[in-house]
Amino acid sequence: MQVKMQFLLPILVIFTLVLVFSLYTVRPADAHLTKKFGNLSVTVGWSNEPALVGELNNAIIQVNQTSGKTTTGVINALANMNILAKYGGVTKSIDFVPSEQTDGLYNGKMIPTRVGSYSLVMNGTIQGQKINTEIPLDEVQGKQQISFPDSSGSSDVAGGGGSATGAASNSNNVGPQLQGIVSQLSNDIDSTKNSIDTMAKNNADTQKSIQDLKNAVDRTYMIGMAGIGAGIAGIVIASVALSRKDILKVSS
Repeated sequence: MQVKMQFLLPILVIFTLVLVFSLYTVRPADAHLTKKFGNLSVTVGWSNEPALVGELNNAIIQVNQTSGKTTTGVINALANMNILAKYGGVTKSIDFVPSEQTDGLYNGKMIPTRVGSYSLVMNGTIQGQKINTEIPLDEVQGKQQISFPDSSGSSDVAGGGGSATGAASNSNNVGPQLQGIVSQLSNDIDSTKNSIDTMAKNNADTQKSIQDLKNAVDRTYMIGMAGIGAGIAGIVIASVALSRKDILKVSS
């Protein structure tokens, strides 16, 4: 039994290392997300990763068509598509141009101005296939995470190098956190504003419906009162006529 364990242990170690290495090498592809629509696959992501705030980048869309075991890029795929970049409740139309090197690959220039989550909203048709979806892009990061040295310009000086370096390190750590918090708050505020606008619109529609109902009730009430008045007038006229008839009979 010990001989078997000694034989199996190196195999298990090698298998674990291969598995870890394969997961590590596949990890960068997670930044690109793919959705399938019939025999079409649509993949989105950033051309430069990680995407950094304030840096020119390209949101990319790869459209492929599968036929049997063959996959080919779709030329002129976005001709009938409306594509918006979305951040929170804010959207912007993006123009995508085809790549000169790769069929089915399209680039849309963008400078992300806030840290956080972005997505592409796609509506239209590709080769007759209806596309109506929202696909998230990889999260945009702050430049402070990879900037060196500190942008404040502080340098190591004699006798105080440790404190200066520590201050720069703290500045680099705090900056991205604050920027991320502010961006997330801005994102939440945009979403909340959209929700409030929707609620206000629904409230206005409800008030209009109530007013329309009130007007209808008022009209019905007026018609009813007019009918009652006409009925009472008829009764009075009939009573007067009967009274005059009785008087004429007595006189005769």
